[in-house]
Amino acid sequence: LGWVVGHVISCVIGPDVAFLWTPQGGLEVIPMPPQTTQSQAVAINGSRIVGYHFVSGDEFGAKAFLYDYETDEFTDLGTLPGGDWSQAHAINSDGEIVGFWGNTVMGPSPLAFIWRDGEIIDINGDFGTINSEANGITDESIVTGWMGSSILADARAFIWDDGKVTELPPIPGGITSEGEAINSFGDVAGRGRFFDPELDATVWRAFAYVDGEAIRIDPLAGFTESIALDINNAQIVVGGSFDFDIRAFVWKDGVLADLNDLTRPSFNGDMTVASGINHTGQIIARGHSDDLDATVGILLSAIDQGIPGDLDNDGQVGVKDLLILLGSWGPCDNCETCSADLNGDWVVGVDDLLILLGNWG
Repeated sequence: LGWVVGHVISCVIGPDVAFLWTPQGGLEVIPMPPQTTQSQAVAINGSRIVGYHFVSGDEFGAKAFLYDYETDEFTDLGTLPGGDWSQAHAINSDGEIVGFWGNTVMGPSPLAFIWRDGEIIDINGDFGTINSEANGITDESIVTGWMGSSILADARAFIWDDGKVTELPPIPGGITSEGEAINSFGDVAGRGRFFDPELDATVWRAFAYVDGEAIRIDPLAGFTESIALDINNAQIVVGGSFDFDIRAFVWKDGVLADLNDLTRPSFNGDMTVASGINHTGQIIARGHSDDLDATVGILLSAIDQGIPGDLDNDGQVGVKDLLILLGSWGPCDNCETCSADLNGDWVVGVDDLLILLGNWG
């Protein structure tokens, strides 16, 4: 829907405050329960928002939360027995949430969890490793993250499907891998540790696991490290390249580009990292605004290259386009059958039909 969540900082050392931004209402602070000292919103699906808030008093520590904007209902997900903190990182259309939990003093932590039917379920035992994190989940309840004893030493990205674990290899030529995001087809984006002989140092490098193949995404020219943070169903990956500076990138089919070079010059500043992309191609990025002299969030939307509903590309919307849409009715199962998915939800249905009819002629 183009809704955005994140956090704002009121001053250099001020607390993080979770926010929701909508095209209709602008930026709104997400209300938190008493004793919350700071909060971050991490992911959204529909009106449901997840993240974590820091609590003072007897329940001191970070706790995962679920907030429903429509009903104004706040749910503290808590943690599992023996734990004193938790963080939520992703939510799917069924309201299933993934993240990780642990104990600050006793360990081991972090440990991956899935929250469903009102209950946190530990899934670390499915990996057979000391530690794990769950970072992304699809609408089909497929999860990615990392498992191992250390994110720096032996971490491996995984795909978890109802207890079945597929271990992904280290990034090509690298030491580790870590899944940050996963799309509906099981493609994964993330990062891993890589020894660069030219630098004579071990650095972070982004990777994409697409169509069963792991691909290392080296940084933009002039940078030494990279991280991939999201991937959509069109296998477009976004993230950032960094060393002493940081620069947002977008990657598709082996082609890497500076996101700043692909946008119209309406933003006076630099985009430093792209953290999310949805299935309609909208990208959320962070950057520095020269006008405000501040760090800001930036929402990018793809430039319209044609008429929505012109499925045969003849410059008009008519009977042929309607027949193509009706012939593709139902869930999309591959890219070829999804040209009629006009609203980007990977189902050809009534909403797509209304878009087509609205552009008839």
